[in-house]
Amino acid sequence: MVNFTEISELLIQRGKVRGKPVAITLFKGAVHPAYEPIQDTPCAIIRYAMDEGKKVYFDADHHDCLVGVHHAGIVPGKKEIVDGTYLSATSTFFTPEGAARLKTGQPILPPGMVKAVGAAPLDDVSEGVTVDWVVVVCNPHNANPIAGCRACREGILPHGEFATSLCGALFATPWHVKNIVITFGDFGGRMHNRIKQDQLFVIIPVEFLHYLPLILGDMRMDVKLSRQMTRPPHS
Repeated sequence: MVNFTEISELLIQRGKVRGKPVAITLFKGAVHPAYEPIQDTPCAIIRYAMDEGKKVYFDADHHDCLVGVHHAGIVPGKKEIVDGTYLSATSTFFTPEGAARLKTGQPILPPGMVKAVGAAPLDDVSEGVTVDWVVVVCNPHNANPIAGCRACREGILPHGEFATSLCGALFATPWHVKNIVITFGDFGGRMHNRIKQDQLFVIIPVEFLHYLPLILGDMRMDVKLSRQMTRPPHS
């Protein structure tokens, strides 16, 4: 059992993440009373917890974007969302075929499995609340060891997503791939979370958090021995 406060401090001090690491909870029943509903885009729960230190959630009645609740499996997706029409009919760059193929390939949680999705600062998770995964925002340099912590211990590389819907990556992909996820997020997701040009998201399922101290903690490397093993004789 990892200490969430210690992991949070490690990610802030050594991982140089922005604000507070965010604990994501898939509420399959009643929402904990410490969490407040938002009338905002579902992906914005990251910003509320990360930058404002709030405990928030979205559900079928509290949100401002049907795409996010669709990816979370909370509300059935409208035809325009499922087939990508909301992308192709509102832009000059998406074709109907391209938008449809993109949306068809993006993950959603099993419909009805989750009643709400909550976010809280990792160091302030309410007693009795289960943490499913942790989301941090950082630059690519610091994302490398954070996202690579499982690769160092198991040889399993993180799952990467590029230009896909952020809500899918935040609320569905970790459940499907059972792996660490690294993503830039889409334009809307970056905008609603006020992401800077040099920042991206790393999503860490709770079962891999115990690897973080092994790479962000007392990390050492024998560079001289490494060079002896890797350089050619003429070097």
